[in-house]
Amino acid sequence: MCQLNESYSRLNGSFRRRLVYHVGVDAGFFAEYTHMLHGMLYCLQHGLRFELYSDDANFGFSRGWQDYFKPFCTEVHEPFHHKYNVYALPSWPEIARRAWSAKSLRLPEWKLKASWLHAMGRALSRMAYGERVLLSHDVRLDLDSRFHIPALGVDGGYLEAFRAVSAVAWRLNGEVEAKCRSLAASLHLPERYVGCQVRGGDKVTETSLLPPAHYVRMIRRCGGQDVFVLTDDYRLFEQLEQEAPDIRWHTLCSPQEQGYVNSSFSRSGALHKRERMIRFLASMEILMRSSLFIGSVTTGPSLFLLKLGYPSVLPADCRPEDFPAICRMPVGGRSRAAAEYLASEAGKP
Repeated sequence: MCQLNESYSRLNGSFRRRLVYHVGVDAGFFAEYTHMLHGMLYCLQHGLRFELYSDDANFGFSRGWQDYFKPFCTEVHEPFHHKYNVYALPSWPEIARRAWSAKSLRLPEWKLKASWLHAMGRALSRMAYGERVLLSHDVRLDLDSRFHIPALGVDGGYLEAFRAVSAVAWRLNGEVEAKCRSLAASLHLPERYVGCQVRGGDKVTETSLLPPAHYVRMIRRCGGQDVFVLTDDYRLFEQLEQEAPDIRWHTLCSPQEQGYVNSSFSRSGALHKRERMIRFLASMEILMRSSLFIGSVTTGPSLFLLKLGYPSVLPADCRPEDFPAICRMPVGGRSRAAAEYLASEAGKP
């Protein structure tokens, strides 16, 4: 175990009160992963021992978190977490605003149902553990606060703290790491290459997606000759090849993939889920080692890589100096900021 993980383990284990976080509920992997990191930071800020429940993780196939990663904290297995340990909810004023905008009473009904689930979770956790234990919905992290965590070498803003806890959690287990290395070697990438993500699939329901031509223009400006592409739709990769045949394009996306839909992935069989997740994780490892990463602030994997690499990265849809503020916004705010930036850049060479 590396020094950072030893420091985290000692610090985390020193807290008496605890929080059990449920990861892999119903969102895409990086939304789930980021929420988990926020839970870790919340615990460090408030002197809480972070524990994990992942038995039913939507990205897992057998052991949840440890299907792909090494353990970094105590994991619990009480089955009530599946239904009753769920996300934090917006406040009642925010729910009322959304209901007014949507002209629907279903949002308050949803809030009432979820509040009941939270109450049941608190009761069941007290029965199971003999004490009050906080759950996922108790996480209320202020991303604008300053983080002072000497044991992890953190004394700064959100990005510094985010990178530190990600370094603790992001450690592939031995089998997955070996498979990722083998997949990366099969591409025969040069030492220096550009990385980017071109997203398709169900992300279009949340935000407007950048076309392949946008990335080609950015790659040409930085002089990229070899480019590794993370995409969930092979047709987008083919568009890149057609748009710029002089650039050497690389990907681990298979020709059969035509857009990632999280609900379908979550329902897929264990072998299919495992194979696709390992290729996804291998792609992320390759992008982490790229000489320059270009990505959108509106997609989970890109946002994660931009946070890790800033300022030595290139946001595709915001000014680099605006990224630290934009990355703390929810997806709706990031989408609006990206749309405003792209509109202001329209027509520029």
